Amino acid sequence: MKHLGGHTWQATEPMSIEIGRPAIPPSQDALAALRDAVSDTGATLVYWFWVSVAGDPPHLGLAVAPNDPVIEDRVGRKVEPIWKAYSPHNSMCDIFRLGEHGIDSVILKEGELLFGTEGNA
Repeated sequence: MKHLGGHTWQATEPMSIEIGRPAIPPSQDALAALRDAVSDTGATLVYWFWVSVAGDPPHLGLAVAPNDPVIEDRVGRKVEPIWKAYSPHNSMCDIFRLGEHGIDSVILKEGELLFGTEGNA
């Protein structure tokens, strides 16, 4: 992994990514707070799901459109304190770009729409 600054990392070699749903989903209050947080970031579409990257413990994943590093950074900065408050025991969160070949179909199948309307990718 290459650190690009702030909370941004780039995979430098192939790694496994497992995407699904948690056995116990986040509370409706947590999802509402996350939805509200991303509403003014410029994101047009956000999906949530559970993710494990390279075998790390499963945690919150968000997929964001449009594919724009500034918007992704805004989403991360808004979501981080909220997710830490609602999930202090598992506060890790990874943000993915919608529009990445090979992973979108899994996110759309396994994830759940958090913000926006489908077709806004």
